[in-house]
Amino acid sequence: MTDSLVLTFAEIEFALQAGPAQATAVREHLRFTRATETEAVAAAGLASLLARGLCTLTGTDAVPTPRMVAITAGLAGWRIHTEVAGRIADRVALTHLFSGPDARVALSPGAYGQFAMELLDPTEPLLAPVTRFVDACVAGGSGSAVLIRSTRDGRTVSLGVAVDEAGAWFVADSEGSPGQGTPTTRESVVSRISELLGPVS
Repeated sequence: MTDSLVLTFAEIEFALQAGPAQATAVREHLRFTRATETEAVAAAGLASLLARGLCTLTGTDAVPTPRMVAITAGLAGWRIHTEVAGRIADRVALTHLFSGPDARVALSPGAYGQFAMELLDPTEPLLAPVTRFVDACVAGGSGSAVLIRSTRDGRTVSLGVAVDEAGAWFVADSEGSPGQGTPTTRESVVSRISELLGPVS
């Protein structure tokens, strides 16, 4: 079960104020410029959240709704960042997964500084949302490629998956997977993704 919402970069910047230890890394992963890291941008984000009912004012204090509390906690407490990119139907798709023991937040950039946000089940293996993304990219049956990059504890692994028009699967990764460049099966590809991603905890 997921909870989806669209957030602006300013609203995300406001949410990052609660977790400064991870804020810089989140900004880097989302390709925010230094210009977004200002009190004015965060204030604009708060004003937008108040107007949308995602925060309320109690006196002079801004009180986030439970949904925003969950988003803020997810962006403050993640341990693993996973980036998946490919083409779904006729559009290029990119999703950032911020995973921790208690929360998982998915952010997908859109137009005009907007991000589609989903709160995902943190107890679900990280493999699950990544596999769903891969399957969505290859569903058209006309050949597709997906790039996956995941970072934890300062170590980054990357993996490329391709499916040709005949339906043959291929996989190559930064750790030098056996059979690289040789047609394989979806099951073998999923197994290799699982090995590289590892557990969340």
